[in-house]
Amino acid sequence: MESLFSQNLVIIALFCLVAGLLSKWFIKLPLYFFILCGGLFLNFSQNLVFSVTWANVFWQRIVNLSGLFLDGRIGYLPEEIAVSLVLLIVSLLAELLIEYERVVISYLIIIGYMLFLIIYNDIELPLEIVLFASFGLVHRFLFVHKKNKRNFLIVATLLATFLLITWGIPSDLIETRMLAPSATFRNYLNEKGFYQFIEETGAGNLTRSGFSEDDETLGGPLLDDNQVVFEAQQQSPHYWRIDSKTYYSGSGWESPAPGNTRIDSYSGEEVDLFDADYQAAFAEEEEINFNREVMDSYVPLPYGNKQIKLEEPSTELFVNQETQRVDFQNSEQSRSFQLAWQDFNYTLEELADVSLSTPETAVDYLQLPEQLPQRVVDLAEELTAEEETLIGKVTAIEDYLKYSENFRYSKVDAGFPTENQDYVDHFLFDSQVGYCDNFSSAMVVMLRVVGIPARWSKGFSAGEKVKENQFVVRNSDAHSWAEVYFEGYGWLPFEATPTFSQPLQQTTTSSETTESSSSESTTTQETSDTTTEESSSTTEEDSSMISTSTTETPANHRSFAISPVVKNALFILLFVISCGFIYILWRWYFYLYIFFLVKISQANILKVYPILLKKAEKFVFRASKQPLSHYTQIFEANYPEFQQTFIYLTSSYEQVLYGGKQEDKQSYGQLLLAVAWHLSQAKKRRKT
Repeated sequence: MESLFSQNLVIIALFCLVAGLLSKWFIKLPLYFFILCGGLFLNFSQNLVFSVTWANVFWQRIVNLSGLFLDGRIGYLPEEIAVSLVLLIVSLLAELLIEYERVVISYLIIIGYMLFLIIYNDIELPLEIVLFASFGLVHRFLFVHKKNKRNFLIVATLLATFLLITWGIPSDLIETRMLAPSATFRNYLNEKGFYQFIEETGAGNLTRSGFSEDDETLGGPLLDDNQVVFEAQQQSPHYWRIDSKTYYSGSGWESPAPGNTRIDSYSGEEVDLFDADYQAAFAEEEEINFNREVMDSYVPLPYGNKQIKLEEPSTELFVNQETQRVDFQNSEQSRSFQLAWQDFNYTLEELADVSLSTPETAVDYLQLPEQLPQRVVDLAEELTAEEETLIGKVTAIEDYLKYSENFRYSKVDAGFPTENQDYVDHFLFDSQVGYCDNFSSAMVVMLRVVGIPARWSKGFSAGEKVKENQFVVRNSDAHSWAEVYFEGYGWLPFEATPTFSQPLQQTTTSSETTESSSSESTTTQETSDTTTEESSSTTEEDSSMISTSTTETPANHRSFAISPVVKNALFILLFVISCGFIYILWRWYFYLYIFFLVKISQANILKVYPILLKKAEKFVFRASKQPLSHYTQIFEANYPEFQQTFIYLTSSYEQVLYGGKQEDKQSYGQLLLAVAWHLSQAKKRRKT
């Protein structure tokens, strides 16, 4: 519509003229329809003349596009349908504002449409929303105080001041305050795939959850993608590690330089993968059956000693000895394989005896950007100042991020750092809202600040337990965490993200930890089959990695699977119900308001009658100092359908106000509601 902006303004003006000059619906509806068709022809002439032939061709196109959209075969709202809806909304707004003077509901529709654009098309309209909200307040004030110019000037000045203040307040501060109360509900919608559906059918390009190879630029909201990546038959849930990255640029993470790593190849029916740095005890061996749904080169593996049993002996595996990443030579090989696995078995008490040391490698695990903000350094040093042991410093930073009330976990509210701003600095001090990438990156950076070797690791959390000893892992289970080097134990994982548990923290000597591990698991708890409130919260708020994939594969939702046809039908049904609710509010809001005052608030006639009178004055003008009894006679002459109820109510009001008559709330209440009902049905009489 932008390319024909001036012509579309003419269409809007015609809608307004019909609403302002005509009163009969049997005249207005055909004119509205004719103007609507003219607007559609203006935008979609299809090289035809304005005729029945064009109307038939356009209608057939609407029908065909609607069918494709409902079937999920096109992932956007077709322009023909979108423009038709916009013109219909414009005609509705013309009626609401000009014919019925419904200012509040009209501006709510406009602001709601802007919010729809923000969510559905991933565009920013904060200033426009503030402006239209302010215009709505001024517009409403004009109707209520038409004669009082002084009050109007005061309100206009206050609104102008409000706009200037709003313009100057940092947007991050406003978003944080406004979004926090609804975070739980919006996280639930994200988990159920609502935002993913919007992303698939809209024009936005928000990042989806899933394993990503490119982590050079992190930040921004994340949509849950519930496509199944792999399934595993196992006894204990645990993290699935894929890769680690070491170089932090200030905006994201990069892999070690190729010259600093060694890649070995393995082949055969059984491939042994041992962690040479780990010198402590292992748990009992467990058998895992692994089945891949997404055929990618990477191999997700648990921590500990592994033996991969391949069905195809010719399969070749590549192992990066520095990052401990394992890849298939050919991603299409070995859809299924078995793992003989021994988990690490250590306690925090054992780690308390380990001193700080640096691994013997060419990779710098203390690397930090030269321009790292000083406040990040100060915070890390403050958190660890009173800790004497290596594990004490690590857990001090971990606990601060995981349990501090300063931070909030959310995938949908996470923001981007400003230009040239450090990613971790933005999270720690400005937004303080994020998901696993934010928390894990912050922990690694602060550990390095205090001289502790750390790296950023990624893979998948345990996934969802669908039945006994069977787990399903989806893109939405992608996750990142921190790894810290302990001499004699190697690289051990630590979890800074709220609602997650450190994946390999074994039972300690404390009875509290022993009880926890026996009832839940010695590994991650976010998908354990418990009924505690903490477990439910963890399942609800899985963390994810950023994915750069643009593939729009249909998702398998956690709780249920819905076909594109049903999803789109439900969305349209929700839209229709919302429109119906808006119409009810618009059509009956005045009567409902009076009903609330009379029945719920038990307001007396002295409070309610002035509200009814002010409403009546919108239909029949009342001269200054005109007696109420005279005014109501004139009013009912213009509106005989009131059947003398307004006259009788006015008489009763004056008797209570001036004569001190005792109010009969029951009879007066019925009379007030009767007049309110007629006023809500009344229409303006046009001057002839």
